[in-house]
Formats: sequence, C-alpha cells, structure tokens
Amino acid sequence: MATPPYPPPGFPPDPRSRARTYAYMQRAHFRAMRHRSIIGPLLMMAIGVVLLLINTHRLDAAHFFDLYRRFWPVMLIAIGVLLAIEAMLVSHWRHVRTRGGPIWLILFLCLLGIGVTVSHDHGQHLRSMLGLEKVYGVPNEYGFDGVALHHLFGHKHQSSQQVSFPIATSGGTLIIQNPHGDLTFTAGTGTQLQVTLQKTVYADSDSNAQSKLNALQATVTTAGNVTTLRVNSDDSASADLTLTVPPTVAIEAHAQYGDVTLAGDAELSNWQAPVTVDSQHGDVHLANIAAPVQATLQRGDFNAEHVQGSLTLKGRMNDVTISDIHGPVILDGDFFGDVQLEKIAAPVHFHSSRTQMEFARVDGSVSLDAGDLQVANAACPARIVTRAKDIAMTGVSGDVHIENSDGDVNITTVAPLGKMEIQNQRGDVHVTVPANAKFTVQASTTDGDLNNDFNLPTENSDPRTTISGSVNGGGPLLHITAEKGDLELRK
Repeated sequence: MATPPYPPPGFPPDPRSRARTYAYMQRAHFRAMRHRSIIGPLLMMAIGVVLLLINTHRLDAAHFFDLYRRFWPVMLIAIGVLLAIEAMLVSHWRHVRTRGGPIWLILFLCLLGIGVTVSHDHGQHLRSMLGLEKVYGVPNEYGFDGVALHHLFGHKHQSSQQVSFPIATSGGTLIIQNPHGDLTFTAGTGTQLQVTLQKTVYADSDSNAQSKLNALQATVTTAGNVTTLRVNSDDSASADLTLTVPPTVAIEAHAQYGDVTLAGDAELSNWQAPVTVDSQHGDVHLANIAAPVQATLQRGDFNAEHVQGSLTLKGRMNDVTISDIHGPVILDGDFFGDVQLEKIAAPVHFHSSRTQMEFARVDGSVSLDAGDLQVANAACPARIVTRAKDIAMTGVSGDVHIENSDGDVNITTVAPLGKMEIQNQRGDVHVTVPANAKFTVQASTTDGDLNNDFNLPTENSDPRTTISGSVNGGGPLLHITAEKGDLELRK
C-alpha cells in the first residue's frame, strides 16, 4: 500500500524524473510537519525589553550585567524547559525544530555570560596588565565603561601642575567643571584657590604627549562673587584636581567621569558653606560639613557623614551610606545597591520606584538591600510602603504604617506603644509588644494561622481567621492584616 504523499495524476512516467519529483514532495511534506520553536522570538522580545528599559533609564546597565553574571545559567534552564514543553505539546503531530538563528543567539548569550563572569572575577588583573585599572577616575568593573579605544594603542604619560587664583571668601561660590578626572576638595586658609592638576594623557610619542599635556589647562573666570574653574579634559586627556579652598566658599562641583571628595577639617573647621555635587559616573564622598548638601548622581556610590545641615540626594545610585546627619534627609531616585542610614537627628524621606519610607528620625540604623529592610531604633511616626522585602523593625515606639507584599514583616515594639497599621500580602506577620502594654487589636489572616499570647478569642470564617479585643484596658489600635500568610501577636 502506497504511503503519503500519494502520487498525483500526471505523475512523470520517466523513472528518474518520477523519483526526483517524489523525493521533492516527501521533503516538502516533512518540512510542513515541522514546528518552529518559539525560543527565538521570545529571546528577541526579552532582549528588546531589556534594551528599552536601559535606554529609558528604568534599568541600570551595570546592575543588569551584575545580575546577568550571576544568573545567566538560569536562561539555559528556562530554554530547556520551554523546549521540553513544546516537544510534549506538539510531538504527536509535528516535529519541534530550532533553526540556526536562535541557536547562534543562545550561543552568543552564553559567551556573553562567560565573558562578564571572567571579567568580574579576573578583570582587575586584566585591567592592570592593560593599564586600564582606573580610567577617568572610575573603576571599570566590566572593563568597558568609559574606555576609549585609542588608550589601547597609546602610552600613558603624566605630569603635575600647581596653580593658584584669587577667590572671594565671604559669600563666594566656586563652580568646578571637570569632564574627566577626580575632584578632591580640602579646607584651606587665606583668599587663594590653590589647584594641583595631576594630568594623564595617552599618546604614541613623547612629543604628542607633551603637546596634549601642555594643552590640558585649568581656566578661571570671575563674575562678582562667583568663580568658575573649567578644565578642558576629554576622552584622551584627564586631570585629577586637588583644590584647597577656604571653607567659607560654597562649592558647586560638576564631574562626568571621576570621583568627588570633599571633607572639612573636623579638628580645625567644618565646611561652612553649602555644597552641591553633580556626578555622572563616579563615587561621591562628603564629610564634616556645617551647611546644606545637595547631590545628584547617575552612577556611583555615595557616602556622607558628619553633616550639620540638610542633605538631599537624587538620581541613580549604587551603594549609599549616610551617617551622623543633623538636618533633614531626602533620598529620591533609583538605588541599585545597598542603602545604609545611621544617626539622623531629623526627618528622613526615602522614595524609589519600589520603596517609600518616612521616619521622624533615626537614632539607630536603617539598612535596605534588594530583599531586606532592617530598621533599628527609628523614631516614629514611621511609614513604609514597599514590595518583595523582608521587613524587620526593632525598638519601635509610636505610630507605624507598613504596606508590603511578597515578604515577611517582623516588628518588636517598646513603650510607649502607638497606633499600628500593617498590611502584608503573601507573607507572614510577627508583632511583639511589651507584656504590660495597653492596646486594642484588630487582626486577621487569610489562608494562614493566627496565634496570640494575650488569650484573645479567635473567630474562624474560612478562609479568614480574626482576633479582636482590648488588652490591659485598651489603648492604641493595632490593625494588622496578613493575606496568604501566618500572623503572630507575641509578648
């Protein structure tokens, strides 16, 4: 009996022609029975989404590659699972086929994952061998950011220059614009701005290098009490500046590729005038300032300590460490690293795309990372709205409002107890209060267990469990809700 495809009428009578036509029809039949895998389109859509988020500044490229370095093998697991599912769904009537394009794309993504892993683990040694351990004052974790290709073909040349300029010390402002290089400010005396330029250029000859070094200069213009210093650095010539400035001069620093460091002298004199920093690619460290501080970052770590004025930080940061601040603190932006706050004597306002926090002050510490939020001895009222965080608060006194999802909430309170509003979805809630505390409670959980140490009656109405009542005569209301999680009220 003939097997499909059946020869149609008019099939060529010549045996050789008939064999070629039959083979062609068979290939066409089996080609039609093949199912093209969806792996390729899914990968293209995923790459497009990532690039769109990076271009619209919703995702930090360095943070993405750090995650990709650690978890790129998960991509292979997901591709294998999808291929297995496709095979099970269509194998009874079609053959699953992965074409060359997706295979090459998968191979490229694997090589990229291996590359960023090797660069991270051994990149410092490689960059030292190539002379790229520090380009423009910014350590390049993956060896690409800010590196111009001609650095690989030129030799490194350096020179130092010292210059000084008069500056208004009473009510004066110093504006610094240095596209490529570090900025270091130290407190000085007198009426002079003293500048040390550590120049670095890359050139293929000594004469070319000397020409570049001579052209790399600091120029100063003055308008009233405002002094502006500009350095004509570029991607082939950078200058690290050390500036000695009277501490009564306000600072406005603009750096594209380089770190910014400003520290008053804690023993002699704190910096007395306001400080403003705009940094595109680099770390910022500020200390011993007795005036307001404003900083805007696009990439880099931020550290501030011993500031007697207010502090405002905006932009896109990696790690942030702030301690011993006497004035209000405002943090607004995207944070791609850890955030550490300690000893802040005024209100704290924190806002990011995932987390909003407010505290009356922080006597202890606040630690925030990708999965955890830990608060110790923060004065209330306190408000936290976040998601996908395990929250732990100790030494809580006063009013507290918490909204969370996909994480646990653990609260330990001390007297005097304040009002408490906790809403948590898909996570447990554990609240500990002093045994002699006076309060009124309304607590419920859905699809979870509810336990309390105060002998309050439990009402079960599947799937919700509820307790309510007054303890030690009643007091502030503790309103606690846990959706799809356990709830505990302990002494």
